[in-house]
Amino acid sequence: MAQTKRDYYEVLGVSRGASAQEIKKAYRKLARSHHPDANPNDPNAEERFKELTEAYEVLSNDESRRAYDTYGHNVPRGGPGGDPFGQGGVQDIFEMFFGNGGFGGGGFGSFGDSMFGAGTTRRVARGRDAEVDVEIDLSEAAFGVERTVRVQVVGNCTRCGGSGGEKTHACTTCGGSGTVRTVRNTMLGQMVSQGPCRDCGGTGEVIDVACSECRGSGKVSRFVERTVKVPAGIEDGMRLRVGGAGHDGDPGAPPGDLYLNIRVAEHPELVRDGDDLLYRTRINFVKAALGCEVEVPTLEGAEPLRIEPGTQPGTTIKLAGKGMPRLQRRGRGDMKVVVDVMVPTKLTNEQRELLERFESATDGETYSENGASFFDRLRGVFR
Repeated sequence: MAQTKRDYYEVLGVSRGASAQEIKKAYRKLARSHHPDANPNDPNAEERFKELTEAYEVLSNDESRRAYDTYGHNVPRGGPGGDPFGQGGVQDIFEMFFGNGGFGGGGFGSFGDSMFGAGTTRRVARGRDAEVDVEIDLSEAAFGVERTVRVQVVGNCTRCGGSGGEKTHACTTCGGSGTVRTVRNTMLGQMVSQGPCRDCGGTGEVIDVACSECRGSGKVSRFVERTVKVPAGIEDGMRLRVGGAGHDGDPGAPPGDLYLNIRVAEHPELVRDGDDLLYRTRINFVKAALGCEVEVPTLEGAEPLRIEPGTQPGTTIKLAGKGMPRLQRRGRGDMKVVVDVMVPTKLTNEQRELLERFESATDGETYSENGASFFDRLRGVFR
Protein backbone atom coordinates (compact mmCIF):
# COMPACT_ATOMS: atom_id res chain seq x y z
CA MET A 1 0.00 0.00 0.00
CA ALA A 2 1.42 3.37 -1.04
CA GLN A 3 2.36 5.74 1.78
CA THR A 4 0.13 8.86 2.05
CA LYS A 5 2.00 12.15 1.77
CA ARG A 6 1.96 14.33 4.87
CA ASP A 7 0.48 17.80 4.78
CA TYR A 8 3.16 20.32 3.77
CA TYR A 9 2.21 22.73 6.57
CA GLU A 10 2.54 19.86 9.04
CA VAL A 11 5.93 18.90 7.60
CA LEU A 12 7.26 22.44 8.19
CA GLY A 13 5.40 22.85 11.49
CA VAL A 14 3.62 26.07 10.48
CA SER A 15 -0.01 27.11 10.30
CA ARG A 16 -1.90 27.56 7.02
CA GLY A 17 -1.84 31.29 7.57
CA ALA A 18 1.93 31.47 8.04
CA SER A 19 3.76 34.26 6.23
CA ALA A 20 6.47 33.63 3.65
CA GLN A 21 9.05 34.74 6.20
CA GLU A 22 7.74 32.25 8.78
CA ILE A 23 7.83 29.44 6.23
CA LYS A 24 11.39 30.31 5.27
CA LYS A 25 12.47 30.51 8.92
CA ALA A 26 10.85 27.17 9.77
CA TYR A 27 12.45 25.43 6.78
CA ARG A 28 15.90 26.82 7.50
CA LYS A 29 15.73 25.62 11.12
CA LEU A 30 14.52 22.13 10.18
CA ALA A 31 16.97 21.80 7.28
CA ARG A 32 19.86 22.30 9.67
CA SER A 33 18.76 19.53 12.04
CA HIS A 34 17.56 17.01 9.43
CA HIS A 35 20.32 17.36 6.83
CA PRO A 36 21.89 13.95 6.08
CA ASP A 37 25.39 15.22 6.86
CA ALA A 38 24.21 16.15 10.35
CA ASN A 39 22.77 12.62 10.78
CA PRO A 40 25.33 10.26 9.24
CA ASN A 41 24.02 7.22 11.16
CA ASP A 42 20.34 7.81 10.36
CA PRO A 43 19.27 6.05 7.11
CA ASN A 44 16.00 8.01 7.08
CA ALA A 45 17.62 11.47 7.23
CA GLU A 46 17.79 11.84 3.44
CA GLU A 47 14.08 11.11 2.99
CA ARG A 48 13.12 13.58 5.73
CA PHE A 49 15.27 16.27 4.14
CA LYS A 50 13.70 15.64 0.74
CA GLU A 51 10.24 15.90 2.29
CA LEU A 52 11.14 19.21 3.95
CA THR A 53 12.59 20.62 0.75
CA GLU A 54 9.58 19.58 -1.32
CA ALA A 55 7.22 21.21 1.18
CA TYR A 56 9.25 24.41 1.21
CA GLU A 57 9.52 24.57 -2.60
CA VAL A 58 5.71 24.42 -2.89
CA LEU A 59 4.76 26.74 -0.02
CA SER A 60 7.42 29.38 -0.74
CA ASN A 61 5.95 30.05 -4.20
CA ASP A 62 2.70 32.04 -4.23
CA GLU A 63 1.19 30.25 -7.23
CA SER A 64 2.11 26.73 -6.18
CA ARG A 65 0.94 27.48 -2.62
CA ARG A 66 -2.48 28.64 -3.87
CA ALA A 67 -2.76 25.51 -5.99
CA TYR A 68 -1.83 23.34 -3.01
CA ASP A 69 -4.32 25.13 -0.75
CA THR A 70 -7.03 24.41 -3.34
CA TYR A 71 -6.22 20.88 -4.46
CA GLY A 72 -3.83 19.53 -1.84
CA HIS A 73 -1.44 16.94 -3.27
CA ASN A 74 -3.76 16.29 -6.24
CA VAL A 75 -2.78 19.40 -8.20
CA PRO A 76 -3.98 19.01 -11.84
CA ARG A 77 -1.16 18.85 -14.35
CA GLY A 78 -1.07 22.11 -16.23
CA GLY A 79 -3.65 23.61 -13.85
CA PRO A 80 -3.38 26.71 -11.66
CA GLY A 81 0.10 27.24 -10.37
CA GLY A 82 1.57 24.82 -12.90
CA ASP A 83 3.22 21.64 -11.67
CA PRO A 84 4.99 22.20 -8.33
CA PHE A 85 6.25 18.59 -8.36
CA GLY A 86 7.63 18.52 -11.89
CA GLN A 87 10.87 19.63 -13.51
CA GLY A 88 12.62 22.66 -12.09
CA GLY A 89 11.09 22.16 -8.61
CA VAL A 90 12.73 20.17 -5.85
CA GLN A 91 15.62 19.14 -8.08
CA ASP A 92 16.56 22.79 -8.60
CA ILE A 93 16.88 23.27 -4.86
CA PHE A 94 18.99 20.11 -4.55
CA GLU A 95 21.27 21.31 -7.31
CA MET A 96 21.43 24.75 -5.73
CA PHE A 97 22.74 23.14 -2.54
CA PHE A 98 24.89 20.32 -3.89
CA GLY A 99 25.51 20.86 -7.59
CA ASN A 100 24.46 18.52 -10.39
CA GLY A 101 25.40 15.46 -8.32
CA GLY A 102 22.30 15.79 -6.18
CA PHE A 103 22.04 13.18 -3.46
CA GLY A 104 23.90 10.40 -5.25
CA GLY A 105 27.54 9.37 -5.34
CA GLY A 106 30.25 11.98 -4.89
CA GLY A 107 27.94 14.92 -5.60
CA PHE A 108 26.33 14.78 -2.16
CA GLY A 109 28.31 16.99 0.19
CA SER A 110 27.83 18.97 3.37
CA PHE A 111 26.38 22.42 3.87
CA GLY A 112 29.94 23.43 4.67
CA ASP A 113 31.39 25.72 7.28
CA SER A 114 28.45 28.11 7.08
CA MET A 115 26.14 25.53 8.68
CA PHE A 116 28.00 22.57 10.23
CA GLY A 117 31.61 23.66 10.59
CA ALA A 118 34.57 22.32 8.66
CA GLY A 119 33.90 20.30 5.52
CA THR A 120 34.65 16.63 5.22
CA THR A 121 38.14 15.45 4.35
CA ARG A 122 38.99 13.24 1.42
CA ARG A 123 38.30 9.58 2.16
CA VAL A 124 40.77 6.85 1.38
CA ALA A 125 39.58 3.39 0.45
CA ARG A 126 40.29 0.32 2.58
CA GLY A 127 41.91 -2.58 0.77
CA ARG A 128 39.81 -5.39 -0.68
CA ASP A 129 39.63 -8.78 1.01
CA ALA A 130 41.48 -11.77 -0.45
CA GLU A 131 40.62 -15.45 -0.11
CA VAL A 132 42.26 -18.79 -0.70
CA ASP A 133 41.19 -22.44 -0.37
CA VAL A 134 43.02 -24.62 2.15
CA GLU A 135 42.56 -28.41 1.99
CA ILE A 136 43.30 -30.53 5.05
CA ASP A 137 42.61 -34.13 6.00
CA LEU A 138 40.36 -35.35 8.82
CA SER A 139 43.23 -35.87 11.24
CA GLU A 140 44.46 -32.31 10.70
CA ALA A 141 40.91 -31.05 11.21
CA ALA A 142 40.76 -33.00 14.45
CA PHE A 143 44.00 -31.86 16.03
CA GLY A 144 44.74 -28.59 14.23
CA VAL A 145 47.56 -27.82 11.87
CA GLU A 146 49.81 -25.01 10.67
CA ARG A 147 49.77 -24.32 6.96
CA THR A 148 51.74 -21.96 4.75
CA VAL A 149 49.53 -20.54 2.02
CA ARG A 150 50.57 -18.56 -1.04
CA VAL A 151 48.26 -15.68 -1.85
CA GLN A 152 48.25 -13.23 -4.75
CA VAL A 153 47.50 -9.73 -3.49
CA VAL A 154 47.55 -6.24 -4.95
CA GLY A 155 49.78 -3.92 -2.95
CA ASN A 156 50.97 -0.35 -3.06
CA CYS A 157 54.01 0.10 -5.27
CA THR A 158 57.12 0.34 -3.08
CA ARG A 159 58.98 2.36 -5.69
CA CYS A 160 56.56 5.28 -5.77
CA GLY A 161 54.80 4.71 -2.44
CA GLY A 162 51.49 4.14 -4.20
CA SER A 163 51.38 7.57 -5.82
CA GLY A 164 51.89 6.23 -9.34
CA GLY A 165 54.59 8.77 -10.20
CA GLU A 166 58.33 8.97 -9.80
CA LYS A 167 58.04 12.74 -10.09
CA THR A 168 54.93 14.59 -8.95
CA HIS A 169 53.83 18.06 -7.93
CA ALA A 170 51.00 19.29 -5.76
CA CYS A 171 47.79 19.88 -7.66
CA THR A 172 47.30 23.60 -8.19
CA THR A 173 43.52 23.27 -8.44
CA CYS A 174 42.99 21.87 -4.95
CA GLY A 175 46.28 23.00 -3.42
CA GLY A 176 47.26 19.40 -2.73
CA SER A 177 44.28 18.65 -0.52
CA GLY A 178 42.55 16.38 -3.04
CA THR A 179 39.21 18.13 -2.53
CA VAL A 180 37.60 21.23 -3.97
CA ARG A 181 34.86 23.34 -2.42
CA THR A 182 32.09 25.05 -4.35
CA VAL A 183 30.32 28.05 -2.83
CA ARG A 184 26.72 28.81 -3.85
CA ASN A 185 24.56 31.72 -2.81
CA THR A 186 21.05 30.49 -1.99
CA MET A 187 17.94 31.75 -0.28
CA LEU A 188 19.20 30.06 2.87
CA GLY A 189 22.52 31.83 2.76
CA GLN A 190 25.91 30.79 1.48
CA MET A 191 26.16 27.03 1.02
CA VAL A 192 29.39 25.09 0.51
CA SER A 193 29.66 21.68 -1.13
CA GLN A 194 32.83 19.65 -1.21
CA GLY A 195 34.02 16.83 -3.46
CA PRO A 196 37.11 15.19 -4.96
CA CYS A 197 39.24 17.28 -7.25
CA ARG A 198 38.75 16.32 -10.90
CA ASP A 199 42.22 17.37 -12.00
CA CYS A 200 44.10 15.04 -9.63
CA GLY A 201 41.38 12.46 -9.01
CA GLY A 202 41.32 13.28 -5.32
CA THR A 203 44.98 12.35 -4.69
CA GLY A 204 46.26 15.91 -4.30
CA GLU A 205 49.16 15.21 -6.65
CA VAL A 206 49.69 15.48 -10.39
CA ILE A 207 52.07 12.98 -11.97
CA ASP A 208 54.93 14.44 -14.03
CA VAL A 209 56.78 11.16 -14.66
CA ALA A 210 54.88 7.86 -14.32
CA CYS A 211 56.45 5.19 -12.13
CA SER A 212 58.27 2.59 -14.22
CA GLU A 213 57.42 -0.16 -11.74
CA CYS A 214 53.61 0.20 -11.59
CA ARG A 215 53.25 2.23 -14.84
CA GLY A 216 51.39 4.99 -13.06
CA SER A 217 48.77 2.83 -11.36
CA GLY A 218 50.31 2.96 -7.90
CA LYS A 219 49.57 -0.77 -7.47
CA VAL A 220 51.51 -3.96 -8.16
CA SER A 221 50.47 -7.60 -7.93
CA ARG A 222 52.63 -9.94 -5.92
CA PHE A 223 52.56 -13.33 -4.20
CA VAL A 224 52.98 -13.48 -0.44
CA GLU A 225 53.26 -16.47 1.89
CA ARG A 226 51.33 -16.58 5.14
CA THR A 227 51.65 -19.18 7.87
CA VAL A 228 48.24 -19.75 9.44
CA LYS A 229 46.96 -21.91 12.28
CA VAL A 230 43.92 -24.08 11.61
CA PRO A 231 42.20 -24.76 14.96
CA ALA A 232 41.30 -28.24 16.18
CA GLY A 233 37.71 -29.27 15.48
CA ILE A 234 37.20 -27.11 12.39
CA GLU A 235 34.59 -28.33 9.90
CA ASP A 236 34.45 -28.45 6.13
CA GLY A 237 33.17 -25.17 4.65
CA MET A 238 34.20 -22.95 7.55
CA ARG A 239 36.14 -19.73 6.93
CA LEU A 240 39.06 -18.33 8.90
CA ARG A 241 39.92 -14.62 8.86
CA VAL A 242 43.45 -13.28 8.99
CA GLY A 243 43.13 -9.57 9.73
CA GLY A 244 45.12 -7.17 7.53
CA ALA A 245 46.48 -9.88 5.23
CA GLY A 246 44.44 -8.92 2.15
CA HIS A 247 44.98 -6.37 -0.60
CA ASP A 248 46.54 -3.01 0.28
CA GLY A 249 44.26 0.00 0.58
CA ASP A 250 44.97 3.50 -0.66
CA PRO A 251 48.06 5.07 0.90
CA GLY A 252 47.12 5.78 4.49
CA ALA A 253 44.18 3.35 4.49
CA PRO A 254 44.16 -0.10 6.16
CA PRO A 255 44.54 -3.28 4.09
CA GLY A 256 41.76 -5.80 3.62
CA ASP A 257 41.58 -9.19 5.31
CA LEU A 258 42.49 -12.68 4.12
CA TYR A 259 39.83 -15.39 4.32
CA LEU A 260 40.76 -19.08 4.31
CA ASN A 261 38.08 -21.38 2.90
CA ILE A 262 38.60 -24.70 4.70
CA ARG A 263 38.06 -27.90 2.72
CA VAL A 264 38.27 -31.15 4.72
CA ALA A 265 39.02 -34.14 2.51
CA GLU A 266 36.88 -37.26 2.92
CA HIS A 267 38.35 -40.05 5.03
CA PRO A 268 38.40 -43.48 3.39
CA GLU A 269 36.80 -45.18 6.44
CA LEU A 270 35.41 -42.59 8.84
CA VAL A 271 32.38 -40.36 8.30
CA ARG A 272 31.97 -37.16 10.31
CA ASP A 273 28.61 -36.33 11.90
CA GLY A 274 29.11 -33.03 13.74
CA ASP A 275 31.46 -33.84 16.59
CA ASP A 276 30.92 -37.61 16.23
CA LEU A 277 32.60 -40.09 13.92
CA LEU A 278 30.87 -43.07 12.29
CA TYR A 279 32.59 -46.30 11.31
CA ARG A 280 31.05 -49.43 9.80
CA THR A 281 32.64 -52.75 10.66
CA ARG A 282 31.63 -55.86 8.68
CA ILE A 283 31.59 -59.34 10.25
CA ASN A 284 30.02 -62.59 9.08
CA PHE A 285 26.93 -64.06 10.73
CA VAL A 286 28.96 -66.76 12.48
CA LYS A 287 31.19 -64.21 14.27
CA ALA A 288 28.12 -62.18 15.10
CA ALA A 289 26.59 -65.23 16.74
CA LEU A 290 29.73 -66.41 18.53
CA GLY A 291 31.35 -63.07 19.26
CA CYS A 292 34.73 -61.82 18.10
CA GLU A 293 37.28 -59.02 18.29
CA VAL A 294 37.79 -56.45 15.51
CA GLU A 295 40.07 -53.47 14.97
CA VAL A 296 38.60 -49.97 14.73
CA PRO A 297 40.57 -47.12 13.05
CA THR A 298 40.33 -44.24 15.56
CA LEU A 299 42.03 -40.84 15.15
CA GLU A 300 44.81 -42.06 17.46
CA GLY A 301 45.31 -45.28 15.53
CA ALA A 302 43.76 -48.76 15.37
CA GLU A 303 42.12 -50.01 18.58
CA PRO A 304 40.61 -53.43 19.42
CA LEU A 305 36.85 -53.69 19.92
CA ARG A 306 34.98 -56.65 21.40
CA ILE A 307 31.86 -57.81 19.53
CA GLU A 308 29.63 -59.64 21.99
CA PRO A 309 27.98 -62.98 21.05
CA GLY A 310 24.54 -62.55 19.49
CA THR A 311 25.22 -59.03 18.17
CA GLN A 312 22.45 -58.07 15.76
CA PRO A 313 22.81 -56.34 12.37
CA GLY A 314 22.80 -52.55 12.77
CA THR A 315 23.93 -52.63 16.40
CA THR A 316 25.80 -49.44 17.32
CA ILE A 317 28.69 -49.57 19.76
CA LYS A 318 29.73 -46.20 21.18
CA LEU A 319 33.35 -45.36 21.98
CA ALA A 320 33.04 -42.32 24.25
CA GLY A 321 35.44 -39.45 23.61
CA LYS A 322 36.91 -40.95 20.44
CA GLY A 323 35.27 -38.48 18.06
CA MET A 324 36.22 -34.97 16.93
CA PRO A 325 37.36 -32.24 19.35
CA ARG A 326 34.64 -29.63 19.90
CA LEU A 327 35.69 -26.37 18.22
CA GLN A 328 36.64 -23.76 20.84
CA ARG A 329 35.05 -25.93 23.53
CA ARG A 330 36.23 -28.65 25.86
CA GLY A 331 35.80 -32.33 25.24
CA ARG A 332 35.31 -34.51 22.19
CA GLY A 333 32.48 -36.25 20.46
CA ASP A 334 32.06 -40.03 20.30
CA MET A 335 32.86 -42.70 17.77
CA LYS A 336 29.90 -44.84 16.78
CA VAL A 337 30.75 -48.24 15.36
CA VAL A 338 27.90 -49.75 13.33
CA VAL A 339 28.03 -53.54 13.04
CA ASP A 340 27.16 -54.79 9.56
CA VAL A 341 26.46 -58.56 9.63
CA MET A 342 27.17 -60.32 6.35
CA VAL A 343 24.95 -63.24 5.22
CA PRO A 344 26.48 -65.75 2.78
CA THR A 345 25.16 -65.64 -0.78
CA LYS A 346 26.95 -68.69 -2.21
CA LEU A 347 26.90 -72.00 -0.34
CA THR A 348 28.47 -75.36 -1.10
CA ASN A 349 26.38 -78.51 -0.64
CA GLU A 350 28.26 -79.26 2.57
CA GLN A 351 27.65 -75.75 3.95
CA ARG A 352 23.97 -75.91 3.04
CA GLU A 353 23.65 -79.28 4.79
CA LEU A 354 25.33 -77.93 7.93
CA LEU A 355 23.00 -74.94 8.02
CA GLU A 356 19.96 -77.11 7.52
CA ARG A 357 21.06 -79.36 10.41
CA PHE A 358 21.61 -76.20 12.53
CA GLU A 359 18.16 -74.89 11.62
CA SER A 360 16.50 -78.15 12.56
CA ALA A 361 18.19 -78.02 15.97
CA THR A 362 16.97 -74.51 16.85
CA ASP A 363 13.86 -73.41 18.66
CA GLY A 364 12.24 -70.12 19.69
CA GLU A 365 14.80 -69.49 22.41
CA THR A 366 17.63 -69.49 19.89
CA TYR A 367 16.43 -66.23 18.31
CA SER A 368 14.87 -64.57 21.36
CA GLU A 369 14.81 -60.76 21.12
CA ASN A 370 17.09 -59.23 23.70
CA GLY A 371 17.48 -55.48 23.52
CA ALA A 372 16.31 -52.77 21.14
CA SER A 373 14.52 -53.28 17.84
CA PHE A 374 16.24 -52.79 14.49
CA PHE A 375 14.81 -49.27 14.07
CA ASP A 376 15.87 -48.30 17.57
CA ARG A 377 19.38 -49.47 16.75
CA LEU A 378 19.32 -47.50 13.50
CA ARG A 379 18.23 -44.33 15.26
CA GLY A 380 21.14 -44.71 17.66
CA VAL A 381 23.62 -44.22 14.83
CA PHE A 382 22.63 -40.59 14.24
CA ARG A 383 22.07 -37.82 16.73
